[in-house]
Amino acid sequence: MTRVLVVHYDKSIRSRLEMLAGLRYEVDTAKHLVAGIRQMARDKPDVIVVGHDANKEEGVRLLRYMRDNTLRIPVVVVVSPGAGASQPLLMKLGAKGIVEYPVDQERLHRAIAAALETHRVVTSAPPPITEEERKSNLSVLETRLNRAMKCFAGKNLVYIQSKILGGGTTKPRICLKCPLRAEYGLNREVYYEFIRDVCCSDPARCEAVQQFEAARESA
Repeated sequence: MTRVLVVHYDKSIRSRLEMLAGLRYEVDTAKHLVAGIRQMARDKPDVIVVGHDANKEEGVRLLRYMRDNTLRIPVVVVVSPGAGASQPLLMKLGAKGIVEYPVDQERLHRAIAAALETHRVVTSAPPPITEEERKSNLSVLETRLNRAMKCFAGKNLVYIQSKILGGGTTKPRICLKCPLRAEYGLNREVYYEFIRDVCCSDPARCEAVQQFEAARESA
């Protein structure tokens, strides 16, 4: 079962987040950042939910610690009222999701699920070739996706990939090498379902686009 670590200095908010996350996930809690870092090393959570306000700035401090120590656990930041100005910096530091408090069950669960999925895409091996790719003319599929592209970073970059491995070549498949994702330290290669569902349908779901927009707002 997915393990979530909730870090928040306010006991009532921490209890609320623990209760909401616990409806779907296994939850551990920490009452401050130092305790959270210790638990993170000991319990190895799958995702961290951390509180952030304008005074303690624990979200920023945690993300900087994780960046400096090259830790790859996805982080969802729960921003308290009055701390909204920190959102661009939080995204730049690598937050995989930001929600404002008070937060309901649906928004929290959606943010955690999205953070886990983004992390999976970034760190995992390429997904299996889809059945649609196997049954389609890949040249036609490539052209269709390039025409449907909504993300500015992916214009005309869909191509048919086949890699040389161990003296042979992999089966041809649809791929896109995204320069924007590479700029933000993400895996630049995305594949058919991500291209179809994100690049060509809803680019705002892409973490690289989110970080780009956050950086532009803070400029």
